[in-house]
Amino acid sequence: MADEVLGIRECSRGYPVTDLHVRSDGSGRVVEAYAAVFNTRAEVQDQDGHYFEELSPKSFAKTIAERGLGFGVLFNHGRTVDGAPNPEATVPIGVPLEVKSDERGVFTATRYLDNPLADRVLGAIKGGAIRAQSFSGRFVKSTRSYPDGRARDVLPVITRQEVSMREYGPAVFAAYEEAAILGTRSVDLFLRALLEMPRDRVADFLQQFEGLTTPTVEPGALLASTPSGAAGGPDEPATRHSTRSNPLRDRIKAARLERGI
Repeated sequence: MADEVLGIRECSRGYPVTDLHVRSDGSGRVVEAYAAVFNTRAEVQDQDGHYFEELSPKSFAKTIAERGLGFGVLFNHGRTVDGAPNPEATVPIGVPLEVKSDERGVFTATRYLDNPLADRVLGAIKGGAIRAQSFSGRFVKSTRSYPDGRARDVLPVITRQEVSMREYGPAVFAAYEEAAILGTRSVDLFLRALLEMPRDRVADFLQQFEGLTTPTVEPGALLASTPSGAAGGPDEPATRHSTRSNPLRDRIKAARLERGI
């Protein structure tokens, strides 16, 4: 059976990378990391359904050829951890020095700018608190196939054949453990990461992220419960959106009080 061709989709994907590091060039401001990984299956649930996703090794060839180094570099896609727009994070934090496809994925080398947000993010990278890189743009061409059959409990595979990347940059976290892909960003993931972290590491982790982002979570709800169900489910943490954009440091202070840190 022929593969199903899918339409154009907006996309946002992130990867935990073990080799995100600062280049030893004397400046201490050039960060190297992969923005995408090829030929790696990741389980995703989004508007295309529930499936495994792979990026073709040629999927970024056109966008890199057309744009060269003309990509934006933003922290967390210019958004809070729950996906809301974060105006403070729309200021570029770096300038691409190198963007290329190799046998592994899309390699990037970025010189971080001299501005407060870039300094905070760079400090978190050097401290090991940020270990994810992400990109956003559009999936221009994708195909759905069923290499493992069409059984009820077998997921199809969607291969992204062409990706138009707009920007890339460091992200707070990625959703999966091994070179995987973010289908969505949610405050639930941030809460789960804190709740599953050893107690002796929580204070250092929270301090690293103080002031980096502004999630719209009420202070009393942070670390209220472990999110294990779907969004809106009975065991979802007691969070609610606010029309105000309060700094993350306020939430961190509340979390420390709640946990006696």
